[in-house]
Amino acid sequence: MGDINNSSDNQDQQANAWYDSTNDAQPFDAFGSSERQQQIGNEIYDRITSTISRKRQRTFLVLKIAAAVVAVIVNTVFIVHYFKKPAAQEDISWVSVSTRAGESSTIVLPDSSTVTLKANSRITYLSAFTTGDERNVKLEEGEAFFDVRKHALLPFTVHAKGLRIKVLGTSFNISAYSNQPDFKVEVMSGKIRVERDDASGTKVLAAEMTSDQCLTMNKNTANYKIETRTLATIPTRKTAHVTRSLTLQEIGQALGDRFNLFVQLNNPENDTSVYTVDLEHASLDEILRTLSAKTGFSYTVVNKQHLIIQPKTTDQ
Repeated sequence: MGDINNSSDNQDQQANAWYDSTNDAQPFDAFGSSERQQQIGNEIYDRITSTISRKRQRTFLVLKIAAAVVAVIVNTVFIVHYFKKPAAQEDISWVSVSTRAGESSTIVLPDSSTVTLKANSRITYLSAFTTGDERNVKLEEGEAFFDVRKHALLPFTVHAKGLRIKVLGTSFNISAYSNQPDFKVEVMSGKIRVERDDASGTKVLAAEMTSDQCLTMNKNTANYKIETRTLATIPTRKTAHVTRSLTLQEIGQALGDRFNLFVQLNNPENDTSVYTVDLEHASLDEILRTLSAKTGFSYTVVNKQHLIIQPKTTDQ
């Protein structure tokens, strides 16, 4: 044991002697040479710059991913806001169009459906149709022909004199003059549904009406009937979808409205037949001559203001 202790004391004495021999004013040369010092310094510098570069790349990648996520979120919010709430982008209001005696007007609705408004008529509709709602149109007075564009997500509903006519895409005519006893709906193409509200709730007058069918309802009694009409058509200048099925009395009313005439129909009970006619695309003289040939009535026009119609008598 004594030898071991003596050896340890000798080593401590040698180390202390070496430390005491060093000059504190001179830097300690741990590298052995300036070349070795430069080499080690370059290695340390390369490792530091490499580590910083990798960290910067990772940080830049994270920032790019974050920016892309934010862009997707912003675009999604904008798209949802634009398509789900179009009403916020524009001021939607009711538009009203009227015609006077002798006038007719064709209206293009916001969905590109068209309405031909007949004389002495008035219609109102929204300036824009929004997704999720119905395309609501009100026939306040008179008569109109509707040619409706198909849109499965936007049912088309016409409100007229307490009735609702619902369609997806079709063409039909509604006559709802206040001074006439009957309300009339005629289908030219497609299918429609007719409903009416009363004290007991919603009453379905026709679950499905198809082309060439006509619903006539008395405004006072609410009695109605649905007829299929396949009568001879008076030649027209345009396609058959503009024709209408009318009694002689209704023809007189329509002619008076279109040509601004006072119409006198003598003995209307002599002819209660229904005629399919086109009163929109021919002159008064052409219409009267064609009707006279088909129905046998005689007529007189006085001073281009007064039309007198005399139906054929029962013994003719």
